[in-house]
Amino acid sequence: MIWSGIALAGYLLGAFPTAYVLVKVFAGRNVMDLGSGNVGTLNVHRATNSKKLTLLALLGDMFKSALAIGLGVFLAQVAGLSEQAGGSVAGIAAVAGHNYSIYLKFRGGKGLACAAVLGFYLAPWIVAVWCLGYLVGVALTRILIVGQMAGTAVLPIAAYFWFPDALVPSYFITALVLIRHAPRIKNVLNGTEPKMYYKIRDRE
Repeated sequence: MIWSGIALAGYLLGAFPTAYVLVKVFAGRNVMDLGSGNVGTLNVHRATNSKKLTLLALLGDMFKSALAIGLGVFLAQVAGLSEQAGGSVAGIAAVAGHNYSIYLKFRGGKGLACAAVLGFYLAPWIVAVWCLGYLVGVALTRILIVGQMAGTAVLPIAAYFWFPDALVPSYFITALVLIRHAPRIKNVLNGTEPKMYYKIRDRE
């Protein structure tokens, strides 16, 4: 039961739609109707062209993930269970909550900011590996989503060889992030995925 409680708490914290709330309150618009429709940091910039709101969205998403991980560690400690496992379960659940928010009828973001916090908790250098994969992917294609998928795809490989504490969580995180990116893969293959775009674009 304690693991279920940790997962539920992590999910509910992660599900808080930071980007949606910020854009709605300060810009009076629905971020899900703008740009990529993603409820995440980059789309806040597309929807508002505001660096302050973009930074707030990033920090808010990272904070809710850190809060979920901290709560998971605390609950596991109280129950006499593995603190690292508690933080991992809560962190993975937070990414799932961000991607499929109960507050937005199970719509959400792509989980990258939340996943980064879990990466820092488990093995900080694995975040550097993700960044390297991202930069290589973007440099080769000039397509942001390719970089995001490339960085995420190398996580389990890097964890297997160098970061064993992050191995099992990396499987879940990779699955959650890539599944959310899957609908855009068709655009990439068709050559219709926009390149390096940051400005506002209403969704078609």
